[in-house]
Amino acid sequence: MQESLLAGHYENAVDRESAYEILKVRTAEKQAAAQPAPQPAESGGLGGMLGGVLGGGGRRREGAAEALAKSAARAIGSEVGRQIIRGVLGSLLGGRR
Repeated sequence: MQESLLAGHYENAVDRESAYEILKVRTAEKQAAAQPAPQPAESGGLGGMLGGVLGGGGRRREGAAEALAKSAARAIGSEVGRQIIRGVLGSLLGGRR
C-alpha cells in the first residue's frame, strides 16, 4: 500500500464546507440584502381602501382582483388541459368520427 499512487492522500481527515453550508450562507446573505425598506403607513380614506381591495396592501393578503385573476387563470388552464387530454385520448383510442 505504501507504493500506491494514492498512499498518503486519504490518510488525512479533511472537514470541508459542504454544499449545503455554502448555499445556506449564500441564501442568508441574499435575504439580508433583499430586506425591503420600511414603507410609510397607508393613507386612510378611499385611496387606502381601494389599495387594500385591489392588492396594494403589501404581502399580507392577496386582493380581490388578484384572487379573481388567479381563479380565472386556474379555470381556463384546467379547461384547456381537459380539452387537450380528450383530443389526444380520442385520437389514440378511436373516438367518434
